[in-house]
Amino acid sequence: MAPRGKSRKPSRGGGKHFSRGLRPLDDADGFDGTVVPEGEGDAATSWRERRKSISSASDDSDNESVHSNRAESPPPPPPVAVGNPNRNPTESSTTQLSRREREAIQAAAAKERYWKLHAEGKTDQAKADLARLAIIRKEREEKARQRKTELEAKAAEQAARAEAQGRRK
Repeated sequence: MAPRGKSRKPSRGGGKHFSRGLRPLDDADGFDGTVVPEGEGDAATSWRERRKSISSASDDSDNESVHSNRAESPPPPPPVAVGNPNRNPTESSTTQLSRREREAIQAAAAKERYWKLHAEGKTDQAKADLARLAIIRKEREEKARQRKTELEAKAAEQAARAEAQGRRK
C-alpha cells in the first residue's frame, strides 16, 4: 500500500477480511457446526431432503419388525452404578506418608509440645527467663526505694532550709 499522510513508510498487513454472506445450515437436530455460503445452501438442503426420504422409507418397513421384537423382549436391566474412586477418599484408608512428611509432622508436634511446656515455665529456657526477670524486678524495686528515700531526704532538707531562712528574717 502507498504511504498516507506524513509518514513515508508503507503500511503492511491491513485489516482482516472476513467472509461475508455465510449462513449456518439448518438441520432437524440443530446446528452441526458447518457453515455454507449462501449460493450453495439450496443444493445441500435438497440433498439432505432426498437422504431423509430414502431413510424414512426404509424405516417404515423396519418399524414393524422393531415393534414386534420390543413386545417379546424383556426390559433391559437397570444401569450399574459406577462411582469415581477418587471422589471421596475415606480417612480410614491407610496411606503411607513419605519420610519428609512424617518428619515434618513430628517436628511440628514437638515444637507445639515445647511451647506448651515453655508457657507453663517447665523448660530450661523458661526457668532461665523467669530467673532473669526476677533479678530485674528486684533491681527495679531497690532503685524505686532509693529514689523514694532520696526524695524524702530532699524534701526534709528543703523544709529545713525554709525553716532556717524563716528564722533569719
